[in-house]
Amino acid sequence: MKKTGRSNTDIHTFIKAGLVILLVVYLTLLYTADNAKNIPIEQITASMESDETITSLNKEGRTDLKHYYQVDERDIDGYFFYKAASPMAVEEICIMKAKNSGQAATLLESAQSHLSSQKNVFEGYGTDQMALLNNALVGKKGNYVYYMCGADAASWRSAFLALI
Repeated sequence: MKKTGRSNTDIHTFIKAGLVILLVVYLTLLYTADNAKNIPIEQITASMESDETITSLNKEGRTDLKHYYQVDERDIDGYFFYKAASPMAVEEICIMKAKNSGQAATLLESAQSHLSSQKNVFEGYGTDQMALLNNALVGKKGNYVYYMCGADAASWRSAFLALI
């Protein structure tokens, strides 16, 4: 009897090769997913300040960065921080550039802690503020960490991620 088609060994080799290729593609995507361009914070500031919804907030300094995020300006590669003038408002945008990925993880924890603290302050009586806080965006991309809270937070995030 004569065999036709491929042997089982050929099919198994083909399947194994396909799985290896899929694994390589998956690992490559996983590795590059958190990468970001090394953009100076001054360039990010110039671009983000073109948004009037941001510049309508108050530009905050290093003492405010330390107060709200427990971060010393001298320990990071820069920051961009605007916050609503009223203590009863939660609109805020903060972008911090870490010196390395380990520091970025620590900054992310600080930003998440700040959000948690804000929720504790406004819970129970600030329904409008809680709605904004529940939709706040906190994340990390490369060595950048961001905290964005406000009606325009999603557009701020899109604009920022497009830069990096």
